[in-house]
Amino acid sequence: MSEKKIFSLSSLSRSIEKVIHTHCNKIVWIKAEIVKLNHYPKSGHCYPTLVEKKNGKVIAEMRGNIWASHFEKINTKFKAVLKEEIKNDMTVVIQGAVTYHPTHGLALNIIDIDPEYTLGELAREKAETIERLKAENIFAENQNLSLPDLPKTIAVISVETSKGYQDFLDVIDKNPWGYKFHHLLFPAILQGERSVKMILEQLENIRKYQETFDAVAIIRGGGGEIGLSSFDNYLLAKRIATFPLPVLTGIGHASNETVSELVSYQGFITPTKIAEFLLQKYHDFAMPLKEAEQKIQNHTAWLFKDKKNNLKETARLFSSFIQRSLDHSKAELNQYVFQLKNFSRVTIEEQKINLLQTQKGIAALAQKPITEERRNLKFTQEKINMLSPENILKRGFSITRQNGKIIRNTEELEPEILLETQLYSGKIISRIERSTKKPEND
Repeated sequence: MSEKKIFSLSSLSRSIEKVIHTHCNKIVWIKAEIVKLNHYPKSGHCYPTLVEKKNGKVIAEMRGNIWASHFEKINTKFKAVLKEEIKNDMTVVIQGAVTYHPTHGLALNIIDIDPEYTLGELAREKAETIERLKAENIFAENQNLSLPDLPKTIAVISVETSKGYQDFLDVIDKNPWGYKFHHLLFPAILQGERSVKMILEQLENIRKYQETFDAVAIIRGGGGEIGLSSFDNYLLAKRIATFPLPVLTGIGHASNETVSELVSYQGFITPTKIAEFLLQKYHDFAMPLKEAEQKIQNHTAWLFKDKKNNLKETARLFSSFIQRSLDHSKAELNQYVFQLKNFSRVTIEEQKINLLQTQKGIAALAQKPITEERRNLKFTQEKINMLSPENILKRGFSITRQNGKIIRNTEELEPEILLETQLYSGKIISRIERSTKKPEND
C-alpha cells in the first residue's frame, strides 16, 4: 500500500490562492443584496455580507471588502443619486473581483457600486406593484371608503420616538380650539427588511378592533428612496388598499409618492399635514353650528329688543292717556268743587266718593293694557325657551346620529355602523339589533 501524501493547510491555501489569482481575478459586475454593511468608521473599511435570494431563501453568500478610499467615493455617489448613504438591505450592482487569502478566506474585492441600478430597480418594483394592484381592480378601494365628518378615534402606526410622530401629537393635542381626539399608537419599524412585516402585523391588530377606530394614520419622517422602498411593497400596498378603514399616510417625502400613499384614502407630505387635515374636518363641522348658534342669539336679542320697544311705546301711550285723563279729571274736579260749594255737606261727601271711584277706574283702565303686554312678553319668552335645543332634550327627546349625520327614519340607517344618541345629559353609543318602519297609514 502506497504511503499517503499529506499537504499542509497553508500549502493548500496557497494553491487555492494561486488558482483564484490565475483564473478568477477578472473584474466583473455582480448583482447582490447587501444584508449587513459592516462598516468600521475608525478604519473606514467595510466588509459587507452579500447574498442572493430566491423565493425568500439564500442560495449564495459571500463576504465583500470595500477599502476606505473606495467606500468614501461609493458613499458620496449614493448620497448624490439616492439622497442617502449606502446601508443594509440594498439590492446593488457591484464592480469587483474575487480574491482569496489563506487567513481571511474567499471574498469579493469591491471597487465600485452603481447607485443608478439600485434607483432603477426600485422604480421597476414600484411600477410592477402599481400594475398588479390595478389589474386586481383594488387600486382605489380604500379611497372609496367614507371618512366620518368627525374622525375622533385614530389608530397610529409609527415609531414612538420619531420626530414625525411627535410633530403629529403637538398639532393634534395642542390645537387652540380645544378639539378632542383619541389616538392609540401601534409601534412599528418603518424602514428596512422588517418594516413590511411589522406594519402588516399592526394593521391586522387594528382590523380586529376596527369598530373602535374611525381611521388609521401611518406616520414616518422624511428619508431617501431606499428608506421608503418598503412602502412600494406589493403586500403592504395591497393591505392598505383593501383595509376596511380609511388609511391616512404621512410618509414625510414630497418628491416622489410611494405606492402605499397612492392607494391610501389620502396621502400627505408630512405627518403635520395629517393633523391639520383632521382639525379642518372639525372646523367644517363646527363652523355651521357656531353660525346657527349666533343666528339664534341674534334673533333672540332682536325679539327682546322689539318687545321691549313695544312695551316702552305702550307705556308712553298709556302714560299720555293717564295724564290726559288726570287733566280732564282735574278740570272736572274743579267744576265739582265749584258746584259742591253750593251743595250741602252730605252732597259733597257723595261727590268725593264718586270721584275716588272714577280715579280707581281710570287707574285700572291704564293698568290693564300694561298687564296684558307683560303677559304677552312672558309668553314670548316661554316660547323661545321651549324651542331651545337644551329644553327639547330636557323634555326627554334625543338626537340620533350615524357617521355624524342626523337619522330621521330607518331607511337612512347603515346596520354595521354604530349609532350615537345625544341626550340632555351625555351620549349613548349603540348598535342596531332591529329596526321597524313607520306604518304608512299613520
